[in-house]
Amino acid sequence: MREDGTGKFGRGASIMVASVFISKLLGLLIVVPLQNIIGGYAYGIYRIAYPLYTIMLTLATIGFPLALSKSISQLSAAGKHKEAYSTFRIIGRYMLIFGILSFLIMWIGAPLYLTLTLPQHSEPLEAAAIPAIHALAPALLLLPLISIERGYLQGYLRLEASGASQVVDQIGRVAFILLGTIVAAIAGFDPSVKAAIATFGATVGVIGAFLLLRVSVRKLRRETLRKSRFSAAAPLKSSAVLKSLFIYALPIASGTLVLPFSQAIDAFTIPRLLVANGASMVQAITDYGIYTGEALILMQLPLAFANAIGASIMPALTASRAVGNNKMTKIRLQASFKMMTFMTFPAAVTLGVLARPINIALFSSTSGTVSIAIAGIMSIFSALELVSTYILQGYDRFYRPVVHMVIGVIIKLALNIVLVPKMGINGAAIASTVGYAISSWLNMRSVRRFSNSPINFPSMAWRPFAASLLVGAWFYLLLRGLKVLQEWQPALAATRGVSLLIVLIGLFVGAPIYLYFALRFKAVSGDELSRIPGVGKYLVRRNA
Repeated sequence: MREDGTGKFGRGASIMVASVFISKLLGLLIVVPLQNIIGGYAYGIYRIAYPLYTIMLTLATIGFPLALSKSISQLSAAGKHKEAYSTFRIIGRYMLIFGILSFLIMWIGAPLYLTLTLPQHSEPLEAAAIPAIHALAPALLLLPLISIERGYLQGYLRLEASGASQVVDQIGRVAFILLGTIVAAIAGFDPSVKAAIATFGATVGVIGAFLLLRVSVRKLRRETLRKSRFSAAAPLKSSAVLKSLFIYALPIASGTLVLPFSQAIDAFTIPRLLVANGASMVQAITDYGIYTGEALILMQLPLAFANAIGASIMPALTASRAVGNNKMTKIRLQASFKMMTFMTFPAAVTLGVLARPINIALFSSTSGTVSIAIAGIMSIFSALELVSTYILQGYDRFYRPVVHMVIGVIIKLALNIVLVPKMGINGAAIASTVGYAISSWLNMRSVRRFSNSPINFPSMAWRPFAASLLVGAWFYLLLRGLKVLQEWQPALAATRGVSLLIVLIGLFVGAPIYLYFALRFKAVSGDELSRIPGVGKYLVRRNA
């Protein structure tokens, strides 16, 4: 296929998916040694710091990166490259201010956040968690600038550098966390210091990402200057640019704030409900760390694919709609759902069926096994909600998905109150799944209406679903075989080494099974598969 609009979007989205996969895989792998090095209590403190950080990051960017990518895609489609860069620079100045303010608010407001989040009479835990929040806060100085650099590049559908920056960010973060926490463990530091060292890794990672994106933005700037060197640029007023983007940014920010607030609801309700149900403070924080640091972290891998696809589709839809190419718009719309199901379904089945060996292999326990299995189901609805939200924003329907997400969060909160006292963290996982299912269903109903396209999600999803079920059957047979062997030879108990071997064998054999049947069922075409950077053409040849 030639590198037209469809090919450019498809390859760009594939690069984003591959980069995000590597980034999230690194983030997942660090969880294993981190939890074992610093211990469950310190890991719970580490997880407590992140909901406030996520909220402050969202407030710092207030939707401008996505709004900027939408605006840039419109300007570039019209050949107004100078105006596009001027818009980027104007927003950049304000993002710097927002970043400084968010850093100060997070630093100063840490005690108040912990007072509101944690149960009463938990002053020792509050004192232990403040250093972790303070160590995380400096990352907010650079992340707003990073986000608009990504927005500028994504507006031109230049997704390679945006994806690579996430990998660089994660490599720096992981390296620092490993080195720092090992030193802290050897030195015998208390859990508060260990958690603070772990959270400071985020600041280390963003420095490399910022520098990489800066170089990429300058390269794109020189390229667009050559295209528009003979065209006159219309003067732009900062107030007009801000007003225009604020119209887009406000509803986008409202939507992106829903997930951080959902995480904050978990941080506020789960420890309190567990303590009220008789658990000790240490056990409640440890269980909260298991839920957020095991089940939800593992869920981020399939969800990362959806996020990469969504971040690619919104400016792509905007660009095709700006030039009135309805055919291209519908092709990209269909492609986004196709890519989402192809990437997330097998990951969800893997989490659902192999939850126990994954839990033992990664975390040397079975405490979060049921939550991990439920998170596999949750990831499908969460991914569908995320991609459909980006699509609705691409159709300028900004507030509709916000309303749907708020409905889902309210339902989640109500179910948390009912289920957590009875089922613990498994109840929280069920509550989140139901909330995502309802909000994604509402989103899809709106996508069909506003796109004027007869989207039949079940008809698009059954092919990757069927291929994923065959992989799930392989996983099940593998587990049954392990059980037979354990009955014959009790020494083959579910140790970490045996569980890791089972997971690796399952994935090593399961991946080719999925690719083979996905191609045979036409869940994905060979041309689409070949766009995956590095390995795409090899995979097509292997499955030909």
